[in-house]
Amino acid sequence: MSKQKLKKIGKELLLIFLLSSIMAYLMGMNYPQEWEYAWKRFLITYIIWLVMWFGNAYVSHLMDKVYTWLKDPGKRLALGIFASAVYSVLAMLALKKIFVMAIGINITDNSPVILTLTAGISVLVISAMYLKQFLYAWRTLALQEVQMKSEVLTANFEMLKSQVNPHFMFNSLNTLTSLIYQNQDLAAKYVGQLSNVYRSVLASGKNKVVTVEEELKTLDSYIFLQSIRFEDRFHVEIELSNNSKNKYIPPMVLQMLIENCIKHNEITEDNPLVISVFAEGEMICVKNKIAQKQVLPGDNSNIGLTNIKARYQLLSDTPVIIVDDGNEFIVKLPLLTVE
Repeated sequence: MSKQKLKKIGKELLLIFLLSSIMAYLMGMNYPQEWEYAWKRFLITYIIWLVMWFGNAYVSHLMDKVYTWLKDPGKRLALGIFASAVYSVLAMLALKKIFVMAIGINITDNSPVILTLTAGISVLVISAMYLKQFLYAWRTLALQEVQMKSEVLTANFEMLKSQVNPHFMFNSLNTLTSLIYQNQDLAAKYVGQLSNVYRSVLASGKNKVVTVEEELKTLDSYIFLQSIRFEDRFHVEIELSNNSKNKYIPPMVLQMLIENCIKHNEITEDNPLVISVFAEGEMICVKNKIAQKQVLPGDNSNIGLTNIKARYQLLSDTPVIIVDDGNEFIVKLPLLTVE
């Protein structure tokens, strides 16, 4: 047995000793105070407390194997009360016979007060035990929830980093190669903006949320890179108030949505891609006209949108709204506040 468990049992025995002493004194106030009666009263109350305390603890342990406080608290409570009540009655009947045989005292006939207090002891023990178990279960559940959220957010960020479209890097390097020969100054600026984008990707896991204004700074670099690549065939129109810019969103969600638009739509002179970013109430919206293009097998997935919705589920009760009427595709993201 571990030292910690022995220490716990020692504390419980000391508590039972103190409670038994107090109850023995209170029960003896209307009875003779001779030592013979005093030690018998203490012995009776102490044994009853021991049997009820540790016996009900063991019964509770057995009931935990049937139902747990975390999964079935209602069933656990009902079964626990029933089992403890049955145990307490049987234990008292057994103790009655033991006391008669050992010290010649019938606790139900000679001292009605003891019987009443015993019932009170049972209720007290069970209530204290269940309250303790419930509080421990509640604390465990709260800690598990916090840990789960942290782990899921971390996993989502890691997945997000690994899912930044690999074609983006390939296309960016191709564009950079062309710029080096055509416009070295623009090529240097292009490298700087590309560095900003990947620096933001690497740093995204440090914060659960960022202000919209911070997100837009990162987005500017991404838009610049795509504008160099697609020239006049690609436009992003951003209309957001200062109030909206001071709200919060998960990092990189706007970039992911714009990347999603580029991935799934034709971008030609006849069908330029125009993306609008605007606020609608307490939502930030990303909208584009649909010009569906053929994609390679395996590329036509909604991993990005799934990632965004999963991250929002951990941060807000307001869901991400996706509108697809066949003509326009709109994603509405809740604007978050940080207290």
